Amino acid sequence: MGSRLLIIAAHLGDFVWRASGVIAKYAKQGKPVQIVTLTYGEKGESPLAWRQGAKSVEEVKKIRRQEGECASRALGNVPIEYLDWGDHPLIINDERMLTIANIIRKFAPDVIITHGPDDKLRPDHITTANAVLSAVRLAAIDGLKLDYPPVPEPRVFGFDPHVGDQAGFYPHVYVNITDVYEAKQKAMSCLESQRHEVEYYALRDQLRGLQTRRFGWKNYFKYAEAFYMYSPIIGEDLP
Repeated sequence: MGSRLLIIAAHLGDFVWRASGVIAKYAKQGKPVQIVTLTYGEKGESPLAWRQGAKSVEEVKKIRRQEGECASRALGNVPIEYLDWGDHPLIINDERMLTIANIIRKFAPDVIITHGPDDKLRPDHITTANAVLSAVRLAAIDGLKLDYPPVPEPRVFGFDPHVGDQAGFYPHVYVNITDVYEAKQKAMSCLESQRHEVEYYALRDQLRGLQTRRFGWKNYFKYAEAFYMYSPIIGEDLP
């Protein structure tokens, strides 16, 4: 794994469901990790907060912020930057794209995890993926003046979508998260506004682990997270 990991998610819960195992591994190893969530998911990703009596968007944002801080602690006090750009729809204009590019330059990641290219059931996810890929390029351009100097383009990976079969998702990478799964469980339990999702994602982590045995891994993983790989593997020989 690279030494510096940047997560850029459309909604607050996305990094928890789809990559908190990898985040916990990095944090456990003492590697720098930064999470950026473009929105709180206050409108479209917080159904139970609304059903339980929340009266306003601002009230739901406050609830979601508390859930995010709880997840941060569960994963090893990983810092989260909340951009609060509003969800459903998430609009990313040129100014916001440059903000993402500036964040990339400031943190200088070796690896970025964001949304995959085919998450068709979640328009905010597609918007985020496209913006991040553009921002990665902008962050590397010498002639673009921002607050921080240009950085090399990192490797970019995409989350496993909510319903991968419907999105046409084919995993390129499986990561063993068995040794940090307790941390992921704690992080998932923080998301009270989406607690109906916990069982689904727990089962999917088990399924991804079982799939590693199907591909011939000697000691298959009990729990795994899967990712799409935007960046090609380059070398003198096949990996």
